Amino acid sequence: MARKSGPTISQEELYPLADEPGREDAQDARLLDLDVEQEAHSCAYRSVSPCAAVHFPRKTVTRLTWAAVALGVVFVCGMTVAALYHYGERSWRFRVESSDDIDIGGLQNVTRAQVMEVMGGDIGRNIFFVPLAQRKTQLEQIPWVESASVMRFVPNG
Repeated sequence: MARKSGPTISQEELYPLADEPGREDAQDARLLDLDVEQEAHSCAYRSVSPCAAVHFPRKTVTRLTWAAVALGVVFVCGMTVAALYHYGERSWRFRVESSDDIDIGGLQNVTRAQVMEVMGGDIGRNIFFVPLAQRKTQLEQIPWVESASVMRFVPNG
């Protein structure tokens, strides 16, 4: 094979003259385009970058979804319990209004007045805040009372 004796690229193409302002602007524009392409290209390979979207595996997304649903259910249940507690605590339906709301049975040697001395303090009180064990102990301290049973009857008994 034979070599060509003359150069294939002219000297002006390799080393442009400084007199030509159009060529310098074209080269600067090409260099700026290369810089933008390099930044965009390198951005895709960074581990944390502002331009890359975060993709989780499908299994992780499914687990996060179920965790969010479970957290939502727990929140709704908690709010329901709190609302029911608030209703039970504040509603007039669960208040012992008078001594007629206190049912007393099995009186043989003890009068109703003796029992009302113990239970009368609960008139005007919410039935959920009446200490049943304490009232039972107080009733059993009355002479002639062998055993007592204290119960709540909803709505106000």
